[in-house]
Amino acid sequence: MTALTIQPVSFSFQESHDVRIQVIDGEPWFCLKDVCEVLDIKNVSQLAAQLDEKGICKTYTPTKGGKQQLVYVNEPNLYRVIFRSNKPEAKQFQDWVFNEVLPAIRKTGRYEKRPQSEPLAPSDMNNLKRLVWMMTNGMKFDQSWNAGIWYCLRSATGRSSPQPFSVEDLPALGEECRRIMKITSAVHRAVYDFEKEVISKVVRKRGAIEPLLDDMRNKLLELQNQESNGMLMLDKLSEHGVNGLMDRQ
Repeated sequence: MTALTIQPVSFSFQESHDVRIQVIDGEPWFCLKDVCEVLDIKNVSQLAAQLDEKGICKTYTPTKGGKQQLVYVNEPNLYRVIFRSNKPEAKQFQDWVFNEVLPAIRKTGRYEKRPQSEPLAPSDMNNLKRLVWMMTNGMKFDQSWNAGIWYCLRSATGRSSPQPFSVEDLPALGEECRRIMKITSAVHRAVYDFEKEVISKVVRKRGAIEPLLDDMRNKLLELQNQESNGMLMLDKLSEHGVNGLMDRQ
């Protein structure tokens, strides 16, 4: 199927991947090239040939270099593509489409930005991204942490992607950053202490690891109790970073 030239709407996944979407006859169609980039799938043309041809639409999309023909797929074909990906973010992408993108489109048949106050400046967003980096740096599953944190920030402010954060969102962003940073800082400390003990007592001295595992479980339970009771504290560096975001420094 070939459609007329339509200006697509661009939704942002994980603040780093833009996915172009067109509404055709009231239904959303997704740019196959953008979806494949998110899911790290190669050979877009070969993949398109394996999908249901009734769910494929070639459109001429305006770009900076002029009109470009792109392949768009309907919702059933989109899920077929997602299921082909082994990337950990595939499930997150599917949830993002189902829980955020489709409701936003189907509410009015198109995407509309809600009225907002002054948008955050690039320097503000850099401060926010720096805080997110501080939370995720050193985590084994840093990409999953990153996706989860951005999801929490948008949930706390009610700003669905791709709506930009605004100045009026700063209080909610600051509180949510404090909450998450307390947790990630405690997890970092617990894992750091555990690894030191394993190196010293198990690797070097050939001791048993079971007592250390029991101690780690107890520390994680204590961390859970402290978080539930609001007893976790921020270190000075983290507090300074959050204050810098709030004060727009």
